[in-house]
Amino acid sequence: MSRPQPWGLGGTLSGEPSLYSHAQAVERQKSEQPRHHQLPQKTPQPSRRANRSKDAAARIAATATRLTGSVPDHSAVTILDKQLRRIVWRDHARTLEATLQERSLPSDRVRQLGRWFTMRGEHPNAVLFGILLLSMAGTDDDSEILKTLGTFWAFSAEASEALLRSQADPYRALFELARQAEGWARVDAVRRLEGASDPEIRDWLIRESCTGDVLDSYFALTAAKVGNLADVLSRESLDEETLDGAGRLLEALTDVDGPGPALASFDDAVRALNGYLRHATARGITLRQLWSLLSINRFLNDPYASAKCREHDEWRQVRHQFTKVVGDPASRKVVLSGLTDEEPTTLRLAAWAARLMNIPVRPALLRRVESQPYDSTIWFLLIDDCPSEDISAVVEAAERLLPLQDLRTGPTTELGLGTGYEVDGILDIIVSRLNDHPGHGWQLIETALNNRTSRNRRMALRAIRGWPTEFIPPMARQIILAAAAREPVPELRSEIAQEAGRVWGVGDVADPLRSRARGRRKPAGPG
Repeated sequence: MSRPQPWGLGGTLSGEPSLYSHAQAVERQKSEQPRHHQLPQKTPQPSRRANRSKDAAARIAATATRLTGSVPDHSAVTILDKQLRRIVWRDHARTLEATLQERSLPSDRVRQLGRWFTMRGEHPNAVLFGILLLSMAGTDDDSEILKTLGTFWAFSAEASEALLRSQADPYRALFELARQAEGWARVDAVRRLEGASDPEIRDWLIRESCTGDVLDSYFALTAAKVGNLADVLSRESLDEETLDGAGRLLEALTDVDGPGPALASFDDAVRALNGYLRHATARGITLRQLWSLLSINRFLNDPYASAKCREHDEWRQVRHQFTKVVGDPASRKVVLSGLTDEEPTTLRLAAWAARLMNIPVRPALLRRVESQPYDSTIWFLLIDDCPSEDISAVVEAAERLLPLQDLRTGPTTELGLGTGYEVDGILDIIVSRLNDHPGHGWQLIETALNNRTSRNRRMALRAIRGWPTEFIPPMARQIILAAAAREPVPELRSEIAQEAGRVWGVGDVADPLRSRARGRRKPAGPG
């Protein structure tokens, strides 16, 4: 039987770069910016009517069937591309796959069509359609395409599933994707490693899969089971990297602030906890290991997160042992030493640990922020849950150390995401918590009200709303009115105008310019 001729139309339909070519460029650049922010923002604009249609999947499948049975047809591909753009992909993906499966299309042509859409698609739905076809008929030769797209959050779930279904050694392919992915992309890849038996994969799951990302908890149970966490921690000795990795994995399993701690669902949890405690205390606890112990202890003593764990004697014994270790004076010394360390990462970790141990940390952080004024973590630790007796010192440092004049850029519609907004982000961290501290930080609030990011202007408004009028300085009234007049985001402009009315004591101010004149005639409030 003769082999089918390669199927393809050459370049993209419009002649513009495809999303896959953008993905390849990002991969070559190895940028530090999260990959989900780096693809062109071609947001699907579906047709409500087309998306509600029960026949949407059938129409797409019919066009695809025509293409798999013919030579490349530009007009048919254009029709299929338009059909895909008009739907919300996840509303129709399963029905579309089932419809295509029923048609028993030739697998070689399905694969060729899938490769064309994954590599030449300019719209996310077109790429997702291509990935679906490769999940049905792909081969090992498609692995690199799927792994490249799988590092981007927009495609990670579908690309990971396609690797699982199409590869001769799917766990190896998913492992390679997981190692280079981050965020949700890593979650999607690791979750599908259940069933892997390769020692290298198991070792990586314990040592390196968890990085301290808040999303680690979404795959931690899979990593613990596949990696045989309890068996690893039962060994006579462990190297430092394995012990630290196991600690991060246990942190993810006990994250009370995450989607729901999974440790209670891990059959070997008690054995794993006893093993970790034994190894961590045998050689003298490091700051890294103490943080893991504190995180686990927080879970063990949380009445809501660990309700199941409180019913058995073995869990009560484990809880007692962890509480004893973290409360030992030696643990306190480890934290105090870390607070004086010159290495920024060590200081930050010690500060986080100090919060859980009720060790005063702001004096050390105020000293450090003098030399590291653009460290966002230090500012967060300074301002978050700051007591009233400390807020003046924190605000004074912020007003003195941050480049407030440079931050008063004037308003734009930018949210302030990605690189280039690091200092704006520090302003956000501080101003977003000033609503709890009336009378402190007006200069920072005014700066945020004049900042380029809509997020900061919204946080400034939130702070002002949290202040009783007697704490708002007299000149603030004109400043708020002027901010409302120049605000480019309609919804935010209306909210600022309403707040101006409260400050003036004249009710809702719908027209900032008119209310400004009315305010001059009848000033209200203190001063």
